[in-house]
Amino acid sequence: MAREIDERPGLNSNENVASWKVISQTHTTAAIFDGQNAKLIGNTSGSGNSFAFGIGPEGEVVGIVESRADLRHTQAFFYRNGSLEVLPTLGGRFAAARSIGKDDLAVGNAETRDQHVHAAEWNRGEVQDLGTLPGGDFSRAFEVNNSGDIAGEANTSPNGKTHAVLWQDGRAHDLGLLPGGSFSSAQAVNGKHEVVGFADDDDGGSKAVLFSNGKIIDLGSFGDEPSSALSINDADQIVGSSPIAEGKMRAFLWENGHLQNLNDLIPKDSGWLLMAAYRIDPKGVILAAGFHGEGTHLCLLFPTAKH
Repeated sequence: MAREIDERPGLNSNENVASWKVISQTHTTAAIFDGQNAKLIGNTSGSGNSFAFGIGPEGEVVGIVESRADLRHTQAFFYRNGSLEVLPTLGGRFAAARSIGKDDLAVGNAETRDQHVHAAEWNRGEVQDLGTLPGGDFSRAFEVNNSGDIAGEANTSPNGKTHAVLWQDGRAHDLGLLPGGSFSSAQAVNGKHEVVGFADDDDGGSKAVLFSNGKIIDLGSFGDEPSSALSINDADQIVGSSPIAEGKMRAFLWENGHLQNLNDLIPKDSGWLLMAAYRIDPKGVILAAGFHGEGTHLCLLFPTAKH
């Protein structure tokens, strides 16, 4: 997986995955994986690369299409039933859609007319600027739940570091920092308004964190940094990644106050080395990435007996 951590594959409650498939050395296209087959949904020729990041229960997908002329300028898209719609920006040159919730509400970010990046939502194709925190000029949205709560990040001064944000009813709420910290980011939100992400503390290291009931909880690590919490379900199961040593990332499951290496929860002869867990669905199914064979691949992990 070569994309940045905020551009990760999506998972819906039917265990369908929204991601991307390499077609050739020069072209990658958005795709839906159903466990057996890959359905290509991006333009397989003619346009730039495309990547899918969010998927709804009926197979609705959002993501980005890159411009061949300038890879910095992406277009957000919404896909349903064979039709791909390019979504509008906030008056600027580019946009990215990363998550889709109830009633086709999509969220992400877009460039404004004055060339700032703001969190955005698209409701049936119409774009709305979610704004920033007071004093800030930058924001991004990463996930929306079925209640319309949106997790993301925003700064509080021009070019400043970000704070984790939860948007509710159009208002941005600053979720704060760890003691002595300077930045935080919200990556996901469940149906109980609990948010996960990452934040630094007074030693400068980035920690996986849970934002719940006005508190910021350090979820721990495997002994090194940076760690990131990337998804949470309503059973308060949290997944993400944490290094066991410098540069050696491992996927984790946090449950009932305990951080567990997902590699310890799968059969020892599976052949997998799991590096990151991107999503967890309501049933506890986990979308992870790791080494298998000669390359890096996505996989789904299905819960068995309670561990």
